[in-house]
Amino acid sequence: MAKRESARDRILTAAEAIVVGKGVSSLTFDEVAEQTGLSKGGILYHFASKDALVRAMVERFVYRFETGLAGIEHEDEDPHGRYTRAYVGATLGEAASTGEQYDRLGASITAALSNFPDLLEIVRQQNIRCQAAVEEDGLDPVDATIIRLAVEGLWMAEVFNVMHLDPEMKRKVTARLIERTRASSNRK
Repeated sequence: MAKRESARDRILTAAEAIVVGKGVSSLTFDEVAEQTGLSKGGILYHFASKDALVRAMVERFVYRFETGLAGIEHEDEDPHGRYTRAYVGATLGEAASTGEQYDRLGASITAALSNFPDLLEIVRQQNIRCQAAVEEDGLDPVDATIIRLAVEGLWMAEVFNVMHLDPEMKRKVTARLIERTRASSNRK
């Protein structure tokens, strides 16, 4: 028997759907209540303000990414470049923790960060952790950083609908980035 989603998770899921569909400026407790079947008071019980709800969405977004990345990393038997390969896979791969809905949520949350500058710190800390892990991954730290930045650039271009590579080209670029994690030596 499947575990029933908690009220808090139902609220977050509904809020994410609203943000993806309409943007963070359209996120209201009334609409979340309508989507979840909970009362506005029930929403307020879990989240005292819209800022608190958006913060929880950002935290859950980061948690999902890090959990997906850890799962991919755990499956990789080669320790040399393992984290960097997992980062490529979690961000760009077909088995990514991302997926189209996740990417749309990422774009919506990233755009919303300009309205909630204190939430940038959550994303900043996640990026600091990722960069430190990339630099200590057994690869040349500069090569690993170049790979990470290429991944970030491609993801951002896609989620903000600035550029979409042909699927075959994206597959080849992703494969080449992963290949570079196997070719880079640990010269610091």
